Amino acid sequence: MKNADKKALAGLGSGHFMVDWYASVLVPLYPVITAKLGISLSFISAIIAFGHMFSSMLQPVFGYVSDKLRHRTFMFWGLIMSSVFIPLSVVSNSPELLTLFLILGMCGNAFYHPQVTCLVNTFCYNNPKLTKYMGVFLGLGTIGYAIGPVCSSNAAAYFGEHSLLFFSIPGILAAILIYFVVPKIPLDTVCPAHEKFLPVMKEILASKAILGLVLIAVVKSGVSISFGTYMPFILKENGFSLSQTGFIVTLFFTISGIATMLSSKIEEKIGGANVIRLSFFSVLPLTLLFLFFMDKAPVVSALLFILTGFFILLSVSVTVVSAQKIMNRHKGVISGVMQGFSWGLGALFLAPMGLIGEHFGVDKVLVIMSLIAFLTGIFGITKELRDIFEKEAKSLGKN
Repeated sequence: MKNADKKALAGLGSGHFMVDWYASVLVPLYPVITAKLGISLSFISAIIAFGHMFSSMLQPVFGYVSDKLRHRTFMFWGLIMSSVFIPLSVVSNSPELLTLFLILGMCGNAFYHPQVTCLVNTFCYNNPKLTKYMGVFLGLGTIGYAIGPVCSSNAAAYFGEHSLLFFSIPGILAAILIYFVVPKIPLDTVCPAHEKFLPVMKEILASKAILGLVLIAVVKSGVSISFGTYMPFILKENGFSLSQTGFIVTLFFTISGIATMLSSKIEEKIGGANVIRLSFFSVLPLTLLFLFFMDKAPVVSALLFILTGFFILLSVSVTVVSAQKIMNRHKGVISGVMQGFSWGLGALFLAPMGLIGEHFGVDKVLVIMSLIAFLTGIFGITKELRDIFEKEAKSLGKN
């Protein structure tokens, strides 16, 4: 691989780290924001769900446009929007401003992902180690998402909420950096201009294998978002401080990022289908265990919760790369579907789960979501997907 391509991948990965860092800085502060604005758990859940839905559902459109561009518009301005509007959300003094800033910040995240996930594939030039590079790229984003909570919770605890306005600076600097290290998009990777969006989406959704991957991605996203959103409430109820909560959530997502980086190695050993099964089957027993130990041994419970993070996102790079290979001509669109559209659909779980949590307890939400993951592990891998994973396993064996 050329040095310029390595620099491009490093730049894309660093930008992914930053944009996902912004996506999580609000996570440990949701209880604080809820109390400050006098809004309910179901209301804040609805705002978060709507923000994810509004921005993420548009990612296939952003991917479609980016497939036809040599410009790095989405990459640059996506990071700028996230770095400006997410910190403003923390200091908003009304539900209306909170909603506005959240949506704009999440739209920045949605701008960034489709084009950049596609470019990782582009600058790898069909390298047989694509899944490894994609895993590192996705893992950097997850680790950035992991570090956000501990940064924001400690900044708010020691310096006050307004200190988070300074969080805009590193994102703006990172956007300027990647603009110079990531080269223009090669012309031979740009899709023909005459191809329309709806026929492209129809072609993608006509694939049963893609629909199976989307289902897996939606459930994975819903579980990850639910655990990250509602676990701080459980930790707060059980006497954990704001900084402790941020630290625990950070470790949860850090180990998720490590799992994403290791997934290609695990896939080589057990196959893509079994990576997905391992990911989804492990969540339910671990959830029941950490809820069981929460009253009896809170530290043990927190450690089990952190371990759960390893399995929730274990299969991400496997599913994204598989989808890109199936729809190689529309890598930007399919990246938007797998990373954004699916994330937005997964976020829709928050609205009903918020109502359940408000009336029956947040612990019930985590049990329900982990049960959904378990059932997806059983029924989510279709025959078409099994065939694709078997072919991929044979290909890896030859290499």
